[in-house]
Amino acid sequence: MKEVCSYQEIGTRIDQGIQASFTRPIQAHVTVRQLQGSERIRAVLLLSLGQYNITVCEREYEDIAELLDIFDIDDGEEIWEVSE
Repeated sequence: MKEVCSYQEIGTRIDQGIQASFTRPIQAHVTVRQLQGSERIRAVLLLSLGQYNITVCEREYEDIAELLDIFDIDDGEEIWEVSE
């Protein structure tokens, strides 16, 4: 069973080397581009929490359908912005 604590309760244990984790909802800004001559796509993911950018990572996917499935996006969902 997992024990759930506040940082006040567990901070000294973390200082002593114990591993602890937490979960927070983050925002993912994803930029996609199809690779030339292929169905594979390259996605750049900017993960942020509030005003803070947490990390940027890049990953290739087999096709756009795989990316839509991973992010649970319906192909009719109007969420896409196009850069001119």
